[in-house]
Amino acid sequence: MPCETRRQMMKTIQVEMPDEVMSLVGSAKAVEQEAKEAFVLNLVRKGTISKAKAAELLGLSLWQLPELLARYEIPWFAYGPHELEEDLGRLAAYELRQGKNK
Repeated sequence: MPCETRRQMMKTIQVEMPDEVMSLVGSAKAVEQEAKEAFVLNLVRKGTISKAKAAELLGLSLWQLPELLARYEIPWFAYGPHELEEDLGRLAAYELRQGKNK
C-alpha cells in the first residue's frame, strides 16, 4: 500500500501531559513512541489484535517483537490454567488410546 494511501487512513490523537512527566521521558517524539507502543501492546494483551499486527503497526519485524513484549511483561505464548487442563486431558486420552493399541 503506498505511503500516501496509508497516511490517509491514519488518525491523530492528542494527549495532554504535564511538563514534569514529559521531562521524565525526554523528547516529545520519545513520549509519542512510548504511548504508541503501550496502546498497541495493550490491544495485544486484550487479544484485540495479533502479535503480527502489532509488529506491523509498530514498524517491527516479528523477530524484534518478543523483546518489546518482554519489556511490557506480555508473554509470547498466552497459556492459562484452562488451556493446561484441556491439554492434560487430551494427553491422558491419547495415552489411554496408545495403551489400548499395544
